[in-house]
Amino acid sequence: MSATLNWHELSPFTHFLVHTLHYFALGFMILAYTIKIRSILKKPVAMEGTPARGDHGKAIRYSFLLLARPDEMESTRRHWFRWLEFAVFHIAMAMGIAVAFTMPWAHASMLSPFVIHGQQIVFALAALIGLSRLVRRVFDPAMRAISTPDDYFCLVLLTAWMVSGVFNAPQTSAFWLLGYFSLATFFLFYVPFSKISHYICWPFLRFYMGRHFGHRGVYPKKRIAGA
Repeated sequence: MSATLNWHELSPFTHFLVHTLHYFALGFMILAYTIKIRSILKKPVAMEGTPARGDHGKAIRYSFLLLARPDEMESTRRHWFRWLEFAVFHIAMAMGIAVAFTMPWAHASMLSPFVIHGQQIVFALAALIGLSRLVRRVFDPAMRAISTPDDYFCLVLLTAWMVSGVFNAPQTSAFWLLGYFSLATFFLFYVPFSKISHYICWPFLRFYMGRHFGHRGVYPKKRIAGA
């Protein structure tokens, strides 16, 4: 196994990237999202004018929990593997963000084989999923019809980021460290302007969907014996 990277001997640019620019990019993303969330909150709230037929609070909780209940939706019941891909891919993205903000100040404690192999397994799975999604977008006519250049661009870079995460986990190469943090920092600047930023709208969507269908008595689903 190669020698562990000496963090005190990083090049001036890599040191600046990891310890300064990366956190500046985080501040930029927080500012961009703050502006976006404020613009969402300023929009008029749609209100139901009919009598309530259900429990709003229960329906809102149900709406938020649907993400973790693939058995509740026909699409995920029929295509459970796609839901599993979705879960692993997004868990890997979260892990990638956590590693990017943890490694600069806790790199020594992240050298245990358990932590290294854990990162490599999750990142490798996410890279394979990213490649699979990219292939589907290119060769599936239905997916190609709804895809934009931003979809392809983000998938290629996210897959490359996951690959760099696999090789950066052991902390043995300044090249992979630079690649991993360069992509992580780039995404902090770019994501607020890309389709990836849809997750900011997700809590609002689930809240209003739950309240709307809960008001009408549609959420949560009612179980019928024998159905």
